[in-house]
Amino acid sequence: MKTRCTPAALAFLAAAGLTFAEQVPTTKLYKDLADRNRYPAAEGLTSAQADAKCNIMEQLVAAFPDAAGKPIAVKFYWSRPSAEAAPQMKFVISGIPENLTDLSNRANTVFQRATEFVVASPIYWTFEQTAVTADDAAGKITVTGAPKDAGAQIKGLTAEVDGATMQVKTMTLDLGQAKIGFDMTYEDLGGKWGLDNYTISFPQYKQVLNFEYAQVESFWLPSKLTLELQGPDGKPLEPTSIYEFSNWQVNKEIPAGVF
Repeated sequence: MKTRCTPAALAFLAAAGLTFAEQVPTTKLYKDLADRNRYPAAEGLTSAQADAKCNIMEQLVAAFPDAAGKPIAVKFYWSRPSAEAAPQMKFVISGIPENLTDLSNRANTVFQRATEFVVASPIYWTFEQTAVTADDAAGKITVTGAPKDAGAQIKGLTAEVDGATMQVKTMTLDLGQAKIGFDMTYEDLGGKWGLDNYTISFPQYKQVLNFEYAQVESFWLPSKLTLELQGPDGKPLEPTSIYEFSNWQVNKEIPAGVF
């Protein structure tokens, strides 16, 4: 049920320094988020592929003499052929000699940690995994999610949205055994907001991501993604990984056998 308040009651609350929270229909919330933010999956992207490289990968290859001069290459693929399908995404590494299994394993680990962040999914897909409600109090939208059933992975969700910009500033997920916090800042990408800095706080460490973008047809996709693993005190736990993407192709056929 949508909560309403008369103009006289609103005036009284304002005079008393109080704010009145009005429930926001989730359909409106999701549409407003899609209209104001860069979510390629909500803008008609069905597939994407790019050449990729990473500074850590280059260091790994240099540590294996048998890999010297080999045509090692990395491609990133993303696919969502229909609105009903969940996105598939994958880095594919080619050219590593078969006998260098250690290099292959390490290289896959380097790229796997970045896979889910390359093409941003609409944040309301996470909201939809819960029984969600949203309330607007003086332009601050608070999103609250309860578990849909006893076996739900997400036990609770809270998020704060700036009603003026429709930027989701923070989100917290309660997974039962741990809570994960998300903090986000944005940049203007052709009139819509794209993630600039994305910090994910786990109990023992943080993932800090920064993005740079290139426009590819009507889409904005990352040209550079920087990922740093930090301790709770903000100090780096390992060298920063820098992923670079080039030669993006969108809504083209993905080679058979990738997924």
